[in-house]
Amino acid sequence: MFRKSFWIPYENGDVYPTVSIAHIEIEKYCIKNGHKYSFVSDDEVEIDGKVYEIYRGCEVRGNYGIKCTEK
Repeated sequence: MFRKSFWIPYENGDVYPTVSIAHIEIEKYCIKNGHKYSFVSDDEVEIDGKVYEIYRGCEVRGNYGIKCTEK
């Protein structure tokens, strides 16, 4: 019913995140938090054995961000 998701803010939140920006920010997040990761496709990442869908450009309080939702 409910899927795990998390939000990754990034420095230039007023700019829509491209695929490369999203991958860089997810990589930083994973390294900072000690997670193992690999990119399955442009819009999917595997983190600690679980596959997450990458939603770029989710808007919160007027800023863009990156949301990862477990598949």
